[in-house]
Amino acid sequence: MSLYLYALVGRPVRRPLGRGLAGEQLRLVEAAGLLVVAGRVPDSPRVTATALRRHDATVRRLAGRTDAVLPIRFGTVLDDRPALARALAPRAAGLREALALVAGHEQMTLRIYGEAATTLDESAVDDGGAGQRYLARRLHARRAPEVDPLRRALRGLVSAERIERHERPPLLASVYHLVRRGDSERYLATVAAASARLNGVRVSPSGPWPAYAFAPDAVA
Repeated sequence: MSLYLYALVGRPVRRPLGRGLAGEQLRLVEAAGLLVVAGRVPDSPRVTATALRRHDATVRRLAGRTDAVLPIRFGTVLDDRPALARALAPRAAGLREALALVAGHEQMTLRIYGEAATTLDESAVDDGGAGQRYLARRLHARRAPEVDPLRRALRGLVSAERIERHERPPLLASVYHLVRRGDSERYLATVAAASARLNGVRVSPSGPWPAYAFAPDAVA
């Protein structure tokens, strides 16, 4: 039997933890100074819509048992606790920081749709050579200027932001926001009211979710 990992969690954790996607009893495993919720399973689960929903439902339930939850990607299985400790130890400090960041928060997601007019114009940085173009691409990938009017409206609601550029029109980017638990309705109302200020794009908000976008890959 192997350890199937669901999430890193903060202390304290209220019980019962319930059961996992395969019906297995969940347990708390301490490794490298961190707490992980895991279950014993005979094999790694196959990727199916049902298994993905059950994994997500388990993570959501855990969010009701503790103040801080960092989801671990679906299908993560390790042999035992020593293997888990070896995987977590090199990143323990960063994972503790991530747990502190998400404590008391949940994730809201904005999908940005529009034309590809915001794609980086690399000709503007051609004179700088390959290094300059690389840095420009990295900077562009971390930005979503299309929703700057929303950012101004959401000031005070958003504690942290992550951006994923897609550039596959009509989906241009996903913007992930951390908001305090209980603020999701206010967030959605603010987005709806401020969307009229956007120029040439539309946004589709969703959430609240567990903080998937703010969870570093915890194990290899």
